[in-house]
Amino acid sequence: MKQKTMRQSSAPKKTERVLTLFAAVLLGFSVLMASCRARLHEITPDQDKVPVTIRVNNLGGDYSGLTKSMVDVNQVCSSLSFCIYPADGESFDKIQINQTRDDASFGIVSQNLTVGQHKIVVIAHNGDKNPTMTNPESIAFSSNTQLKTTDTFCWAGQVNVTQQTGTIEVSLMRATAMIRLKLTDASVPAQVSELQFAYKGGSAAVNPVTLEGTTKSNQKENFVIEDHSNKVYEVYTFPRYEEKNGVRNLLPLEITVTAIDIYGNAVKERVLTNVPVTRNRITECTGEFFAGGCLEYTNIGFGGLQVERDWAGTDEYAITD
Repeated sequence: MKQKTMRQSSAPKKTERVLTLFAAVLLGFSVLMASCRARLHEITPDQDKVPVTIRVNNLGGDYSGLTKSMVDVNQVCSSLSFCIYPADGESFDKIQINQTRDDASFGIVSQNLTVGQHKIVVIAHNGDKNPTMTNPESIAFSSNTQLKTTDTFCWAGQVNVTQQTGTIEVSLMRATAMIRLKLTDASVPAQVSELQFAYKGGSAAVNPVTLEGTTKSNQKENFVIEDHSNKVYEVYTFPRYEEKNGVRNLLPLEITVTAIDIYGNAVKERVLTNVPVTRNRITECTGEFFAGGCLEYTNIGFGGLQVERDWAGTDEYAITD
């Protein structure tokens, strides 16, 4: 008689497997919770930032007869550029925001900034393009007609951003000098299609703190003559100082004004030498430009210096042969 072999129960093995699986799940859950707790305590980059608003209140100076007191920026300038530089001065970390008068928020920008020191520069101008703001101590416009220097206002400041900073109110000051050519001719001759101003001695870049020109620039601007009865033309520069023998001198301009016909030929040219320019002042050059007709080239100087306090003032010069 065969003896039946008794099978051992598999219950203990199943129990072990269940316990092992449960332990693994428990361990995984513990790791997951620990990971979540770790993530909950991680500092995200935005936790170091606070919202800051920069608001342009007004401009300081006189504005072609508008007023001699502070005025709203949109009455005088069509474009604004804001630039925020980090404390370490790394230019690739800067934030530049450009606005035009058509923007609903013109004059106001808001940014989340890291707590700590920042340098902020605000530029108001009338150019078609935005200035180069890589260097906070030299805001550059081009020296040619593609990015001409226009009436420009600046503000710059070192700001310690904290949770309480909130809104930074700024008022801008004029940095430019104006050169105004005021012709006493009956009209601009019919064959003249363009007036070109080429001038040197000033600058196409400005330090927004000192409001002084920072580069030696050869500037140029062309005016297309659409109205031959128009006899007033205005260009701008940032006055520049030069140190010699320990003395800082404000440099004068040399201005070449050329009348050009429709074929691109120069038909009249005047060279204005030693033209003094001062920030927030107008240098007005008055005289008969086309004396003797076209195709007669004349080098002219200045005489009869008179000074009026107007823009902050107008320096009047007579064009003489």
